[in-house]
Amino acid sequence: MHEESSNRDGPLPWIRSFLYYLFMVPSMIIMFLFLVLIAPFDYKYRSGLIRYWALLQMWLLKLCCGLTYEVQGRENLPSGPYIALPKHQSTWETIATNFLFRQPAWVFNSDLFSIPVFGWGLHLTNSVSIDRGTPRAALNQLVTKGGALLKQGRTMVIFPEGTRVPPGEQVKFEPGGSLLAVKTGTPVVPVALNAGEFWPKESFRKYPGHIKVIIGPLIESKGLRARELNKKVENWIQKTMKENFGYT
Repeated sequence: MHEESSNRDGPLPWIRSFLYYLFMVPSMIIMFLFLVLIAPFDYKYRSGLIRYWALLQMWLLKLCCGLTYEVQGRENLPSGPYIALPKHQSTWETIATNFLFRQPAWVFNSDLFSIPVFGWGLHLTNSVSIDRGTPRAALNQLVTKGGALLKQGRTMVIFPEGTRVPPGEQVKFEPGGSLLAVKTGTPVVPVALNAGEFWPKESFRKYPGHIKVIIGPLIESKGLRARELNKKVENWIQKTMKENFGYT
C-alpha cells in the first residue's frame, strides 16, 4: 500500500511537485479564461474543456511526479442519471471526477464563488452552491438545484464525507447525497479509492505510485430512506477500502 521510503524522503518529491505546479497553475488559469470566453455557448463545450484539462493533469502528474492511476468498474456506470458518491482523501479525485463521470456537477460552499478567477470558473461549471452555515437550508438548496441538474442529464458528484479524510481515518457520512437520491428517485454509485496515499491532504508533495479507483455497483434509492441508503453506501465503501487497501 505504501511506497518505499526512498521515494518519499529527501528533496526529490519537493522538486517533482514544484514542476507539476509550474505547469498546473498556468493551465488552470488559461482554462478558466477559456471558460469565460465560451460561456455563451452550450454547457457541453465547457464540460469538454474541463474534461480535457483534467486529463492533462493526469499526464502531468505521471510525467512530473511518477503518479499513475487505473479505474475499475466503469461498466457499473448507468446510461441514465445517477449520483456518484466517492471516497474523499485528496485533491486528486476532485480533478479526476471531471473525466470519470458524465458532465459532472458538484456541491460547493457559496463562499468559494467570490474568489477572483477561481470562483468565476466554479460558477461556470453550473454546479450547486450552498451555504453550509444553515444546514437545513443547504439541504433544501441541494435537493432543489441538484434535482434540476439531474433532469438536465448532469451527474451529481457528492463526497459523502464532506471533507478530505486521510487514509485510515473515518468520519460520519453526511446525508446530502443520499437525501437527493431518495427525493429524486435517482440511483447512486459508490466509489472507493486510495489517492490520499500519494497526494496527501494539505500537502504540497505528490509521491510516485499507482492510484486505484473502484466504481461500485449501482444502488437503487427507491423504497429506501436517506439514512438507509447512506448506510449502504458507507458499508460498501468501508468494506471495499479494507479489502483492497487495508484500511477504511
